[in-house]
This record gives sequence, structure tokens and C-alpha cells, in this order.
Amino acid sequence: MVLLVGEFSLETLPQTDDGTLMVLAEPDKPVRKLDNQLVHAGAMRLVGGLGALVDGLLQHIPEDRLHLEHVLTAVADRGDHVELSFLVGEKSAAVAARRAVLALPPRLVEEHVAFQPDLDEALFAAMLSTPTAMASEAKAVMTYGAMAGFYEACGSGNAFVHHEQAVLREIYDASIAGQHALGGFLAMSPDLRNSFRGGLPLLIASQFAQIFGAGFDQGELHLQDWAAEPYTCASQDRREFAAHGFPLSSRLLQERQWDGRLIFAGSETAATGAGHLEGALDAALRAEAMVLRDTAPAAPAIDTSRADATAKLH
Repeated sequence: MVLLVGEFSLETLPQTDDGTLMVLAEPDKPVRKLDNQLVHAGAMRLVGGLGALVDGLLQHIPEDRLHLEHVLTAVADRGDHVELSFLVGEKSAAVAARRAVLALPPRLVEEHVAFQPDLDEALFAAMLSTPTAMASEAKAVMTYGAMAGFYEACGSGNAFVHHEQAVLREIYDASIAGQHALGGFLAMSPDLRNSFRGGLPLLIASQFAQIFGAGFDQGELHLQDWAAEPYTCASQDRREFAAHGFPLSSRLLQERQWDGRLIFAGSETAATGAGHLEGALDAALRAEAMVLRDTAPAAPAIDTSRADATAKLH
């Protein structure tokens, strides 16, 4: 990841972490402030956010290779090639290719894509048992502007909320140049978030104020719920919201299928860093190696009979 950031000449800044940590263990008890509690272990952020990384990647992809708003619905093995079926708006489209590299989370592939012939049952089972990283999560960011004098009161902006009525379970500083902000992941399940959707902004603002004090409920709230996105969160991911963490990849998902014509390369399939950006790079490098191996020109054949004859002459 560090090499990729350097290749695109992207700027980084350290995640704010001065060692202060706010902890709220019970809903009706005061928040506790702890010192010497480094949370982010030297983590860095990208100036411009991860959108800057996406823009850097886009600069290396020819425009005629990008086809947005194509929904993959089926992949068929035709022997010497694969055929991919897409839904484009209300129309369908088919594409023939020597091979297909699916950089989708395995559960989304299992849920939305049909295969002809069917893949091995063990492979389908591996897809279903591999959680989609962060898919059922929701994040809230409250921005306060550059002149919010009260913002210094939050220290590093780090907080954990452990009680069962928590709205946000983890909070951190999300400020960028000229914009103070706090961000946090919601503790509520997708179904609970949906049922409280009308009052969710007030609940989130109230928890910011409960932890950090007056003024922290008076910002502009931005809420992103990935569980509401059908091409981000699979049905199985919604059901397993309580199982936080990142997936462990199955070796089956790292193997070539259909004699190399089908390769799985989502971050969740990575041997290391599955579910993280590093996992996406690991999976991409594995897929690249497989493709290059299949497309490398064959080594010239050696005439062993002539070699044997020459050896006998000597």
C-alpha cells in the first residue's frame, strides 16, 4: 500500500492520536477520560481521502476499458473462452473474454451471479462462509467547520462506547484541512438502524455531545449505511452484523477455476490482509501472476534425440 501511495505521489497525514481516550461503559454514568491510550498505532490518512487513490488508479486505465453501471448476472464457460452477461439499465449485454477476473466479494458473487456449469459445491460453501468486510456497517461523520472553538475539548477525538444502548461504538477524529470533524461506526444492527432511521440523526448527535460536551451535537451530519447497498452487503452479511472483524480467506477462493478462465480476486480472497486495502493488492497481484502465467509464450521445444546424439559424440 505504501508503494502504491508513493507511485501516485499522494500526500499522507498522521491520524490524530495524542493518547487521550474517552470511554462510556454505562448509559447513565459519566464518561471516563483515559490517558496514554494510543489507539491507531501510527496509522496514516490520505489527503483527499481514498477518493484520491481511486483517481490515481483511474489515470492508468484507458477510458475505453471502463464500463460503468454494468451489473454482472452470469458467467458461462464456453471451453476456449468465457461469456459474461450484464444488465445495463433495462437492457442486457454479453461480453466474450479469454478469462474473467472477478474482483467482487465472494458472497456478492454467490448471491448475484449464475454460473454455467455450476461451480463445485465446496466453492459455493467457501463463498458463503467468507464475510464481506465492513459490508453491514454504517458510519457517521459530524462536521463542525474550521472555527469551532469548542472542538479542542475532544482531545484526540478517540472514544469507545461499550453499553448495550450505544448508538456509536467507536469514534475518532475525522478532520481535514479547514474542517473539524468526528467520525464513528454505529453500534446498531442494520435492522435496528432502519427502524430508527427518522430519529437516527438526533441519537447520533446526542451521543457526540454526551461524550465530548456542549457544541458537539451542533454540526452537519453525514451518514453512510453500506448495509442498504445491495451490491455492497449480501443477505448473509446483514444477518451476521454482530460478528465484527475481517474475513479469513479460503484457499479454494485463491485457486484457478475452469482451467484458468475464471479467477476470484476480491480483497476477501487474499492470503494476507483479507478485507483490507492491502488484501485487495495481494489478490490483484495473485490474479496478475495467474494471467501472466497463462499468457506467457511456451518455451521452445528441445530436440532430445539430437541432444542425445551430440552427447554420444563427446
